[in-house]
Amino acid sequence: MHDKYFEIHEARYTKILREIREIGVPGNVLDVGCYPYHLGEAMERMGLDVYGISSSHEPIQSKNIKICNIETDRFPFKTHFFDLVLCSEVLEHLPQSPAHAIREMYRVAKPGGHLLVTTPNIARSINRVKLLLGKSVAYPLSHVLEDNGNGSNIYHRHNREYTLAELKTLVSHAGWTVQEASYFVSYTPMRRRVRLDPLFMKLAKWGNYLLMRAIPQLSDTLLVLASKEA
Repeated sequence: MHDKYFEIHEARYTKILREIREIGVPGNVLDVGCYPYHLGEAMERMGLDVYGISSSHEPIQSKNIKICNIETDRFPFKTHFFDLVLCSEVLEHLPQSPAHAIREMYRVAKPGGHLLVTTPNIARSINRVKLLLGKSVAYPLSHVLEDNGNGSNIYHRHNREYTLAELKTLVSHAGWTVQEASYFVSYTPMRRRVRLDPLFMKLAKWGNYLLMRAIPQLSDTLLVLASKEA
């Protein structure tokens, strides 16, 4: 399962690691929502001291990784400890407001430290087409009805996605200074696949990819880089 996840998200991982190299992070990194530990391992190979937060439904056993609920808990790390806080493809899974989590990310970051966030773009091209066709861009209604509304999908689905302006507002509201806010393509037609797509699907994916490259606002992923004032 982890190998398949890596293949799907390889382009996103590459983008994030490139951003980290450009930032020039000197030491401690906190990966919020670090399951599976692909990025953590890559950052360790870069010589960084990596810590992580995982959840009870996706636990990781490691002395540097703590299990907590980022929506409600105080992060189990010291104030002003991390040079970089990474939060990649996590915010969209939170059923509650991410404001508490982003404030905690700010607290544990060193003055002069950075926050790097990625999350799906709710205004991506595929979602716009769905709306034009009268279809919902939210998770399937079956998830709402499962087990009389008490199903187990709550943290495995996308509960709330954001526009770039909304993501910048969330980050700024917690005290961070936004340095970069951009779009990029995470899910390219070039990524490795276990099962090959039929020709019409390949053509559709290439057409969508070229459209996202031509019009960045239609890209599938958002990135915000912010800093904590020294």
